[in-house]
Amino acid sequence: MVPEEQPKADPRSPGLLLKNAREAAGLSIDQVADKLHLLKSVVSSLEKDCYDRIRGDTFARGYLRNYARLLGMDADDIVGCFNAKAGRGSSVRAEPKVVRRREPLGGGPGAGRVGMVAALLALSGLFLFQTREPVVERAAVTEPPLTVETARGERTLAGSVSAIGSFDAN
Repeated sequence: MVPEEQPKADPRSPGLLLKNAREAAGLSIDQVADKLHLLKSVVSSLEKDCYDRIRGDTFARGYLRNYARLLGMDADDIVGCFNAKAGRGSSVRAEPKVVRRREPLGGGPGAGRVGMVAALLALSGLFLFQTREPVVERAAVTEPPLTVETARGERTLAGSVSAIGSFDAN
């Protein structure tokens, strides 16, 4: 009987692959840490495949994925190497997918009430705007021409006095 050949786990080290790619790109650990917004010690731990200082496999996978993308490598290949090294075969789901239920376009449960309040406020404002009394502007007060008595006799001046007190004499 011939033993079945099982697919072997990828013996490549994700840290070594990343380190070689970083050196080929001419980047230092400090530069990579700055670009990834990580501590230098985290980048060094990734390259040494020392994941016990990282907060868990989920964070390690994310850091490895971002590091691979930074270097232009296949991120899934690096994460696959990590899973193989950590003893997680392809049958084990590495990370559960989070499926979020999409909210309807109308919004959440309180959206109807908020819309109703907004509509009532708009209608109230429109009602108040339509029923307000118009502002009466001060109109110029016209008076009959003034008659001024002078030493030479009576003289009639054409013009009027406005509400603000200006006098127009022609």
